[in-house]
Amino acid sequence: MSGLVDVDKRVSEIENDRSRKSIKPHLNRAGVVEGEAPETDDELKIDVPSTSVTAPSEELCKDIAVPQRARVHVDEKLERSWRKLGEDVLIASMKRVRPTMKMANDMETCLDDTLAAVQGASGHIRHASTVVYHLEDSVDALLDASKLIPTNFENTVTIMRLA
Repeated sequence: MSGLVDVDKRVSEIENDRSRKSIKPHLNRAGVVEGEAPETDDELKIDVPSTSVTAPSEELCKDIAVPQRARVHVDEKLERSWRKLGEDVLIASMKRVRPTMKMANDMETCLDDTLAAVQGASGHIRHASTVVYHLEDSVDALLDASKLIPTNFENTVTIMRLA
């Protein structure tokens, strides 16, 4: 019996650990009901055949023999070769992805610069529109003030003429 594990011993150890850890016993089992969930309370009253999910019995666990193999040198060599192959694949994919990552980083930097330029231009346009509105208000004020100037007025000032 060198290659087999005593299942009876393992099951009893698991049960002892479970009984120590659990606070209340697991008396209620979850039930699985086939079909759709009811949408109204009336549908709950209809009997739907149900199946319950139960854990495998202890008798079945006792009958199962689990073989336990010792690690073999071939397995270790195979594991090392698989690990090396995994590392090589990772390095190769990183080499293939590196130019794309660089291009994506360059595009991100370019996008950041473009957004900063657009925000700067937006600020300048907002400032220019404010200045234009102030200029428009000033022109309107000058036009309103020009209406207050009389068109005909007496010449009370003598103009000196240079001869």
